[in-house]
Amino acid sequence: MRKNPRVLVPSLLISLAMLAAFTYAASIKLRSSKAAEKKPLAREAANLQTGNGGPYVRRSSLSPKLVWHLKAMGDRLEKPGTERLTLTGTLTRTNDPQTQAIVAVLEFPDRLRLTIQKGAENRVITFDREQAKAAANSLNTADEDVVETLVYDTAEHFFATQIQGMATRFLGSRFRMDDGSTGEYNGPYYDVYQVTDRVKTSADETEQLKLYYFNSDALLLERVSYEITRNGSPVKVEERIGGWTIEQGQQIPRRIERFENGQSVFVLTVRTAGLSRRVDDGAFAN
Repeated sequence: MRKNPRVLVPSLLISLAMLAAFTYAASIKLRSSKAAEKKPLAREAANLQTGNGGPYVRRSSLSPKLVWHLKAMGDRLEKPGTERLTLTGTLTRTNDPQTQAIVAVLEFPDRLRLTIQKGAENRVITFDREQAKAAANSLNTADEDVVETLVYDTAEHFFATQIQGMATRFLGSRFRMDDGSTGEYNGPYYDVYQVTDRVKTSADETEQLKLYYFNSDALLLERVSYEITRNGSPVKVEERIGGWTIEQGQQIPRRIERFENGQSVFVLTVRTAGLSRRVDDGAFAN
């Protein structure tokens, strides 16, 4: 029986992507290391468009299909003026009945200042593209997971990987989320991209193979999946991103939920969102 290549469950997609990536990632790493020896900034030079102190995404450096996904978000990643995104909302953890108020200040690319209020306690976590830090004490695993979700598992970071020249493969369009047995499938369809990313929420940098699922019709990012190792055991992570609304002419998600091994870990719910210009105010350093 002939199989439809666009009907794959996420776990099969991940396995297929990981298998296909072995030789590809190895060759990319070899080429990248050689290029770095010759010119340390070469990986960003090809796609970088600078202005007002920061990098912006250049459409001419993207594939035609990626341009459509970029356009769906608005233009804030392409020019000065709306690099900083300030979110207020709540963080609800599955193992904690007390909802926590949050204020997240994100600045493209990959900077974060997160204030978490639980009762009378305020906890401030920052990420400056090099390392996540917490004021007064060290980060725990739960904190690092939130940083990873807000910084690395976003559409903004996906396009930051394109600026940085991360190895990217387009796996196909209009993938379904079932196993193909549903007679009248009415779920979403996805354009799926595989990225060999570098993640650095702690002092150690790790290489991570990620799948980014952009809705084939709305063109916006709705899922990110990958695998991490925790205490020597593999953990399958999936981020579900939704509630996209237009703020100041730009698309902003209102809900992000993190799953590990199929179980919900936490939900970030956005109440307000505001955009502003990049500011050199030291907000991302503890």
